[in-house]
Amino acid sequence: MRLARHRLLDALCGEYLVGTMRGRPRRRFERALKREPLVAARLAYWQRTYAPRPSNEMRVQPDPKTWHRLESELGLSRYKRSWWRRAGLWRLWAGVATAALVVVVGVQVQQIRGPQLVEVARLGAKDQPPAVTASLSPDRQFLELRAARPIEAGPNQSYELWVIPKEGGAPLSLAVLGRLDGRFVVPAGHRGRLQPGATLAVSVEPAGGSPTGAPTGPVILVGAIQT
Repeated sequence: MRLARHRLLDALCGEYLVGTMRGRPRRRFERALKREPLVAARLAYWQRTYAPRPSNEMRVQPDPKTWHRLESELGLSRYKRSWWRRAGLWRLWAGVATAALVVVVGVQVQQIRGPQLVEVARLGAKDQPPAVTASLSPDRQFLELRAARPIEAGPNQSYELWVIPKEGGAPLSLAVLGRLDGRFVVPAGHRGRLQPGATLAVSVEPAGGSPTGAPTGPVILVGAIQT
């Protein structure tokens, strides 16, 4: 059974996030993350929406007496050395820190640059101005949605993005989203469908996406791919 259609997909995502899913179920879930875009999209939604974030209230300054007690009980004083004897260690740490900084800066620059996306469609409701723009990378691997204003699904709903091939046929699911804003990876088998003349559409579905593999809720946004 495909996990993307499992009625308990949200519960499985929760177990995976908090770490209670282990062993064979966890390995199966991780395989589904790689093979089923809907599962990966739903997990990303829960991570983005409910994952705990550190705050200043969570930071506690340890009591100095606690450190002194630990130092005494563990005999840490014998590891103390004069600063001139630690110079070699400081040089080593400086080299490691510099190398790490270079790696971090390189990764950040790469993320900032990223693939260059080109606007290919504007999605809107009938007789209404476009509400969402869709941009695509040249290799059709990444698709990005940008909403003119925040558009978020309800607590028991998801948005599902579909592509209707220019030659017609059944809509193909591209992603299940909690909000119509962000960048995601296009399923490899559908990238060739993102051609001029095809149509992008957004439907409202139950949480986790359509249970049938086809749109089941109202289609709220539509837009043709122009380039």
